[in-house]
Amino acid sequence: MIGFPVIIPVKSFDLAKQRLSGILRPPERAALARTMLIDVLNVVASVVLPSNVIVVTSSPEASGIAKDAGTLVLQEAASSDLNAAIEAAARHVMVQDAGGFLMLPADVPEITVAVLHQAFVALGHNGSVVLAPAIGDGGTNLLACRPPHAIRPEFGAGSFAKHLAAAEGAGLACHVLNSPELGWDIDRPEDLKRFLDRRTATLTDRLLRDLGVATRCAPPGLAAACETRLHSGGNFSEERRETIR
Repeated sequence: MIGFPVIIPVKSFDLAKQRLSGILRPPERAALARTMLIDVLNVVASVVLPSNVIVVTSSPEASGIAKDAGTLVLQEAASSDLNAAIEAAARHVMVQDAGGFLMLPADVPEITVAVLHQAFVALGHNGSVVLAPAIGDGGTNLLACRPPHAIRPEFGAGSFAKHLAAAEGAGLACHVLNSPELGWDIDRPEDLKRFLDRRTATLTDRLLRDLGVATRCAPPGLAAACETRLHSGGNFSEERRETIR
């Protein structure tokens, strides 16, 4: 088992996935968010001891799922944003003298054990940051830091570029993990179509098929365009950056 803790921030399920409101009704969006969290926790539990997983949430339901899985729960204020939640968890990690952490969102149900191992191997030396870009909006779908305060989290649209610039500016060894299992989260209608096309053996896939979502999805043309743009390179120095494929 890996020693570094994994931080998973989780929104209240009834507030999750608002951009899917044109396809999924509120109970369906809540069910999707709930099921994706379970998929992510199941994979993480194969790599990290449950007691070394930190779920940060204000949701009683998400807290219950996390506690049933044996993970630690950090309660956050309902008004907290994602960056504040991660900073609170990072402070907890520092108090516990864990040395580093890996942050994973709750909406990447395609995550695999192999990808997590890649990320932890890349975090093998102090002064390291590991990033996985979100293909759809240039966000960040994995952030690992050693030490925990190596860079500040700046999640949101375009956060990958901000995290990368911060790591390179601080002289840290920056590892970019390009992985289809991490590159795509599920935020938009075209993400649903793409996810179902991959036919994964996940609870999320089964839920969406049971809901008949395949017949409601838009084509993924916009997502494909975003993927091409993201992988075109950017304007950052290659000197301290290692790309992991």
